[in-house]
Amino acid sequence: MWVDCSYSMPYDSLMSNATAPVACLRCGRKLTASAAAGYGPTCLRKIRAAAITAARADFTPEQQAKADELIRDGGIVPTARPGIFQAVSSKGDAVYLVHPAACNCSAGLRARRPCYHSLAARILSVASRRSLAKAA
Repeated sequence: MWVDCSYSMPYDSLMSNATAPVACLRCGRKLTASAAAGYGPTCLRKIRAAAITAARADFTPEQQAKADELIRDGGIVPTARPGIFQAVSSKGDAVYLVHPAACNCSAGLRARRPCYHSLAARILSVASRRSLAKAA
């Protein structure tokens, strides 16, 4: 059996996708190692910092300090369900289910604004994102 192999694609067209330089979505610089994220390391740090600042905007300084302490002490951990965390109460006698938008602690259930557990969940959610294409 004879197969016609007379048609061949030019070498340049085969390699054009593999050699195309990938640029940062924010600053346009050439990416080398971190091309999967779409951003360079400096731009990614700036985007994450801006997202964390935006997440903190609706909270009082006291809530921000409590959320930072909760994260530092390891009092909030992710669950098997995406976006859901478990947080320990201030006294250490209760565990709450926390989402970045809501919490089942007493302050989270009755207050007009989210509690500091929710802020801690927002910060962890932003910090753990693999791709921040939506944030740009």
